[in-house]
Amino acid sequence: MHKKNWKSMLVIVLIASILLNSSLQSKKTEAANPPPFFSISILAPITITGGQIPTLMVEQLPKIGIGIDVFDHTGWSQISPRTWGYPGPYPIPSYENGGYDILFIGWGWGLDVDFTGLFDSPSITPNGDNFYQYNNLEMDWAISNYTSTFSSVDRIEYAKDIQALLYEDLPQITTIYPISLYPYTEGFSGWDGLLWASSYQPMENWSVGSETEFHYATPADFEDFHIYHYESVYDAQWLRQIYNGLIERQPGTHLWGNRLATSFSSTDGLTWVIDINPNVVWADGQSLTAYDVNYSYNLLIDPDFGSPDLSYWEQYLDNTSINVINDYQVEITFLQLYTFLESNLAVDLLPEHIWGGIAPEDHEAQAITWANTDPNKLFGAGPYYLEDYNGTNGIIHLKANPYFVDWFGADPNFDDVYFEFYSNKEGALSALASGAIDMVDAQFSPRLNEINIPGVTYELISDPGTKEMAINQEHPYLGTGESCPIASEESANHIRKAISHMVPREIIVSEIYDGLAFPGVTAWCPAALGFDESLEPYTYSILSAKHHMRAAGYVYPEDNSTTNLQTSSILGMPLSLFVGSIVILNVILICFRIKKRRKGR
Repeated sequence: MHKKNWKSMLVIVLIASILLNSSLQSKKTEAANPPPFFSISILAPITITGGQIPTLMVEQLPKIGIGIDVFDHTGWSQISPRTWGYPGPYPIPSYENGGYDILFIGWGWGLDVDFTGLFDSPSITPNGDNFYQYNNLEMDWAISNYTSTFSSVDRIEYAKDIQALLYEDLPQITTIYPISLYPYTEGFSGWDGLLWASSYQPMENWSVGSETEFHYATPADFEDFHIYHYESVYDAQWLRQIYNGLIERQPGTHLWGNRLATSFSSTDGLTWVIDINPNVVWADGQSLTAYDVNYSYNLLIDPDFGSPDLSYWEQYLDNTSINVINDYQVEITFLQLYTFLESNLAVDLLPEHIWGGIAPEDHEAQAITWANTDPNKLFGAGPYYLEDYNGTNGIIHLKANPYFVDWFGADPNFDDVYFEFYSNKEGALSALASGAIDMVDAQFSPRLNEINIPGVTYELISDPGTKEMAINQEHPYLGTGESCPIASEESANHIRKAISHMVPREIIVSEIYDGLAFPGVTAWCPAALGFDESLEPYTYSILSAKHHMRAAGYVYPEDNSTTNLQTSSILGMPLSLFVGSIVILNVILICFRIKKRRKGR
């Protein structure tokens, strides 16, 4: 080869080396955290489940130029004075001035969500619990519409309006929705897991093939035996097999529907007319009438009875609220409107002919006595009644109600149901593996890798709760945006979106929660009625996050680099690609010339 060709090749190699070095240098620069544009402080309770999430975000935010001043992992007594308990003057300032920037917190909800007091502007602290200090007139209207209707169907549409605003405005950034794992024997069917987890569902449709017994493992002993005097969810589960209300949530839709009633209606949301199924009888065969309804509701507001929910019921009932029209029709007039008044029609009813002779103040003690000495007295109109209570071993034994078929149209699938206390998860799972237990309660906290048991399967049920990053809407960068290069609330919104894009939700689900969570979207959890499944979680993306930071006016080092070949461009083509194309073209031409010359020899 001629020296000229060697020189040409040498030039090409040098150019390629420069390009390669520039590319590597660019990638190295891109991988390093940029200098912080501003810094914030993280506030997190030491007791929060998934406590690794705040630590993870402390590592993530500097990747897009948000520095961390203080990571305050502390107790609630230190968090309250900085947030909903801030003493003033208002608004709640940033962390360095005694308030907060970002707070990691978890919320527990039910099947009905009401954000009044949390996201409406009249409830901004100190007037309410809106410590976010979120102020949006559209949200005020959406919450007002949601809470002013007594129709569950109408509320669903308003719920979606609320979620759309939360998704766009991000006064809080939801990281995950926790879920529960229920292991059970193969062949089990007939339940609605979400209703069961919420202590709403009777068990008459549950079945395991042709089995006549069902055994359920619970992680707590039984302490409460009166349907109006219980604290434990485990007592609620078995008591609700005995006592039922006029209406209940329907499997699948979770809307309210008839149970002991045949119809319920209202024209104003205050006065409700309920027709009772005339075929309903108590588990001793005696008819259930409107007088039992009257007795049950008036017991709730009797001061001598001492209901733990007395302050609640006194808002909606007095001794004139129940009007017995006839044996099978009753009118209930509530004292004030409430968006979830339908739930007040779901009170589990007591048989007056059993309890009427017991002084209200003695009810709770009498229930315990009967459980130990005369358990068959604990019955309602539900699918089961109490057959036996073994206090020594912690076993509740329920027997099928022989009169249930009279109004329901079918007998319960199981003749006997046992709720059994197990002191630890290992014992409960071992019993499930042996066939002694048919289902293990989710509160044992079983993990997915522990359910690899022959003959055992499981279901994942969404918990009615969320884990989130609450954001101070008065923060100069995160809320008002007044300190951003482009000073505006829109810039602050871009920063919140950038932060949401930096939440590695999939990693949190798989590594921190071991698969027992869903990626979070908004403060509205999937378990709640009206959840909008069309909204997608913000994806983890540094590029998307930087895009939003740039929209707030921030400039990254690579944006101004004249030597960074990956970020420069010619006619829309990255310079590195452009130069690389020229180099490749020259190599082809030189090789072609060499080959041509050789051919000519």
